[in-house]
Amino acid sequence: MTAKRRLHYLFAASLLSLSVLLQGCATLNKDECQLADWRLIGYQDGAAGKSATVVGEYREDCAKHAVVPDLDEYNAGRAEGLREYCKAENGFRLGNAGRGLAAVCPAALAGDFREAYNAGRKLYLARTAVNQTHSRINSHKQTLSSLEQTRAEKLADLVGDGLKSDQRVMILYELNELQDDMHSVEDELVELEFDLEQQQARLERLDRKSTY
Repeated sequence: MTAKRRLHYLFAASLLSLSVLLQGCATLNKDECQLADWRLIGYQDGAAGKSATVVGEYREDCAKHAVVPDLDEYNAGRAEGLREYCKAENGFRLGNAGRGLAAVCPAALAGDFREAYNAGRKLYLARTAVNQTHSRINSHKQTLSSLEQTRAEKLADLVGDGLKSDQRVMILYELNELQDDMHSVEDELVELEFDLEQQQARLERLDRKSTY
């Protein structure tokens, strides 16, 4: 495909995609069936990594209006679209975004596409691990702050007037339990911060090694 033709397809496909989004579904109405550019529709589906079986939906839609999709044009357009979808850099982008992998690429492109996708997927998983550990650390810090606040309140109660001896014993017991809980959370925080260092280092290594 020439560069000029590719730009034309990309622009037209973007308009078609917008139309589908506005409709909220992938069905074709009477006018769309009658005026369909089946090569363009095939290109759009290929560039989106859709299965060839989607043309069956168009066949059902258009049969209601006595229109038969031009399969030769559709398949030719889809083959061109797949060449865009199956580029290695797109595979990396999809993996890095945590998107699923569509098994639609022709054999000549599938190897490089999957390799790039896997590289992106590793980055995505490494980044997700870092974010999850950050979240757990923040949660533990909030828990520790809450325990410290409760402990301060218990200490204030302990030195208050009018307490009976059994009440003071109960407060001392509760303070001891709080202290144990705080130590447990602090120990987990140390482990999480160590994990975070390891995860960040791995993410940085993967990012440096990326060639996409």
